[in-house]
Amino acid sequence: MRLKGVPSAWMGLAAVAGAYGLFLACTSIVLWGGYTVLLPQGADSAAGLAVEYFVRWAAFPLTLFAVALATYLRPKASIGRHPLVALSLFLLVPAVTGAAGAGLLGLHSALVLCAVCLGCGSGILFSYLQEVVASLKVYDAGIVVFAAAGVSAVVYIALGQLPRVTMMWIGFLVLVPLTVAAVLGARRLVPQVHPAFDTVPTQQVDRCRRAARESWPSLICIAFSAFVVGLIRVQAIGSAEVSQAFDNANMMGLLVASVVLLGAWRTVYERIRLSRLYQIIFPLTATIYLLLPLFDGTFRQGFVLLVFVVFSVTSSLMVVSCSRVARNQCVPPVLVYGAFAGTVYGAMELGSLLGWLLEATVGIGLAALSVVALVAIYCMSMVMNAKRQAVVVPLAPAPAPALALASAAAAPERGLSQEMPPLGAMLAQQCAAVVAQYGLSAREADVLGLLARGRDAAYIADELVISKNTVRTHMRNIFSKTGVHSRQELIDLVETAERS
Repeated sequence: MRLKGVPSAWMGLAAVAGAYGLFLACTSIVLWGGYTVLLPQGADSAAGLAVEYFVRWAAFPLTLFAVALATYLRPKASIGRHPLVALSLFLLVPAVTGAAGAGLLGLHSALVLCAVCLGCGSGILFSYLQEVVASLKVYDAGIVVFAAAGVSAVVYIALGQLPRVTMMWIGFLVLVPLTVAAVLGARRLVPQVHPAFDTVPTQQVDRCRRAARESWPSLICIAFSAFVVGLIRVQAIGSAEVSQAFDNANMMGLLVASVVLLGAWRTVYERIRLSRLYQIIFPLTATIYLLLPLFDGTFRQGFVLLVFVVFSVTSSLMVVSCSRVARNQCVPPVLVYGAFAGTVYGAMELGSLLGWLLEATVGIGLAALSVVALVAIYCMSMVMNAKRQAVVVPLAPAPAPALALASAAAAPERGLSQEMPPLGAMLAQQCAAVVAQYGLSAREADVLGLLARGRDAAYIADELVISKNTVRTHMRNIFSKTGVHSRQELIDLVETAERS
């Protein structure tokens, strides 16, 4: 139902942001360990909490991978990843806790079963939400994700004032069903019109490979950041109080990240490539972690909060990055996000597992774990350096005019010669791939070629002998057809396009 005077586009954005925010609040309040207060006494033992933690954090990324694989093999069969499946898994948890309280189920068995239900349900609902977010233009998706982070923090703080047992029952009986209903409602308000949703991955293997190549540098940075955060979370394993403190820090981090990103998103979107931003974020996270052993008390808590703020920024940008890659390469968003996020959260699980094993067997503390973070920094540096060496292509200024290269992009349709100078041919071929993939007209192909070479509207108008307003009209049409929002994003799209 549409409100009077409110544009339907804004209603859709608000609905998606609200649904996403409720889900993030659910994960912190109910789904990620808080439910243990409903179990009989002894469930909060160190051994029980450790088992629950690792099973849940293993089930979550494995579910993301499974959903991605299912999308690759059968993209139209979505019944297994429907939000109602996630709701069924979530509502099994109160039943399991009741059975454990009645003595019908062992305590450790109940913990493992609850962890599996919550990890798998969260992975299914997260994947479905990514599909909803990817239905939006990339710029709008960023606004939605960052606003959702703020919504989740507000809901968490509001419900956090209640007694824990009361909060858990409200969470399971009210918040979780409300979240699923909000997700389904948001899906109805945001139609899937981008061609990425109609792609059959098994028939477009090259597109999937291009998506992997585009995502690789960002994935390395975020995965290593998640690994470091996993090392920090080692302190929460086996302690409900520390886990609660980390949840508080995480939600405060989301709130700060929401404010910062909403304020800076326009600048970040138009002027900064996300892959470069990730290469800054990981060293920052690792540096903060290396400084943790030097501080105690309030200072250490401040540094932990800063780590979670940085990772909250990273994980929010990760959602936007996956949406962008899916739209650029025309592959199903769930496939991109499942593989990307599954790797990231798997790295976090690996960091926690490694830190816990070292602490349990050798007895090392936070200072010694910093060495592990230092090794992670070194490994990432080597991987990123190898990646840069692998993609280096020597280029020189092309002697041909830009108009000739731009026109060559539309050569298959216009019958022009496809012979191009050897220097600069790669750009023209990439433009041709974008023209063919998105169905651009001949004149739009001319404008695309000049934009890809960094020309402004005034230059293009002079070169093509048309008015500036006509150039802007062609640019709007190009942006609309390709699903981009800025010149920088269009250039990124051309750079990642497969050359014909």
